[in-house]
Amino acid sequence: MISADLDDFIEKLRSASDLTSIATILENALQQFGFDRYAYLLIHPPGGPYEPVYIGNYPESWSEHYVANDYVNVDPVMPAATAAIVPINWQELYLRLPQRSAQRRVLDEAGDFGLRGGITVPVHGPGAGFATMNVAANVPDESFGELWQRNRHLLHLIALYSHEAVTRVGTGAVAKKIPQLAPRERECLLWTARGKTAWEVAGILGLSQETVVHYLKAAAAKLSVHNKTHAVVKAILLGVIVP
Repeated sequence: MISADLDDFIEKLRSASDLTSIATILENALQQFGFDRYAYLLIHPPGGPYEPVYIGNYPESWSEHYVANDYVNVDPVMPAATAAIVPINWQELYLRLPQRSAQRRVLDEAGDFGLRGGITVPVHGPGAGFATMNVAANVPDESFGELWQRNRHLLHLIALYSHEAVTRVGTGAVAKKIPQLAPRERECLLWTARGKTAWEVAGILGLSQETVVHYLKAAAAKLSVHNKTHAVVKAILLGVIVP
C-alpha cells in the first residue's frame, strides 16, 4: 500500500458510520495484501466497562472448535499480545513454545481450518483500552514469511486506524450494562465452554436436553448473539463466566 492508498483507507474509515462499513473497508484492504481472514476484537473499550466488539470473517467451524476445546485458556496468542506493543508473527511465537505443548496444538489446528499463518497486532490505550487485530492466510510458510516482511509495519497502522474507527462508532452503540444471566443459563454456558454437548450438560445438571437448549438460547438472546458458540465467547470476554 503506497502512501496515497493508505490515505484513501484512512479517509474511508473516517467516513464510516457503523461497524458493518468498517468491516467491509477493513476486509477489502487486508485482502489487497493477501490476508483472506481477519478478526478484530475490542476486548477492553476505552473507559469501559462496555461489551466487547468483534468484526471479522474467521471460519465459523474454527470458532466452534475453539470453544468446544476450551482453547480460550490455552491459546498462546492472547497472553503474548497483552505483553507486546508490536505485531506478533504466529510462526515465530510457535517456535518459542515447548514441543508437543497444548499451545502449539492450538496453532497447529488453526492451520487445519485455513488459518495457517497469522499475525496479531496488539493495540493498547487510550483509557486502558485493549484490542487485537488478527490477520491470517492459508499459504505455505515461506509465502507467509514474505507477507509478514512486506506488510508488518502497514498492518500496525491499519490496526491503529481501525481501532480508532471502531471506538468512535462501535462502543457508543454497545455501551450498556453487562447482561444479567440466570444461574442456570450461566451453568449451561459454563459447561458448554468446557466442551460439553447439550446432552452431556443435561446429565451433569440433572435437566432434560430440551431444557438445556432452552437455557442456551435464552443466554444467547440476552447476550445479543445468534448461537451458543458466540454466546460462550462473549460471556467469557464479559467475565460472565470463567471456564
